[in-house]
Amino acid sequence: MIIEYIESVDDENFLTSVMLEKDYSGRDSLQIAVELEVLDLIQAPKVKAVIKRIWNSDYDTSGSFFEMSTPF
Repeated sequence: MIIEYIESVDDENFLTSVMLEKDYSGRDSLQIAVELEVLDLIQAPKVKAVIKRIWNSDYDTSGSFFEMSTPF
């Protein structure tokens, strides 16, 4: 259902802001998706574009690559 919603959103700025919203624990939706290993969400083309946009921006991407990687 979430992938259908993402595909229906045409505004990349809106999708980016939604993906970076934080919950009460300080996690954004990308972090939650990685923790739950929701690979279909992470691999969706529009989400990949958001991830690439974050990676190439001034957003704090500090930390180890291996902290966020999985055996998948």
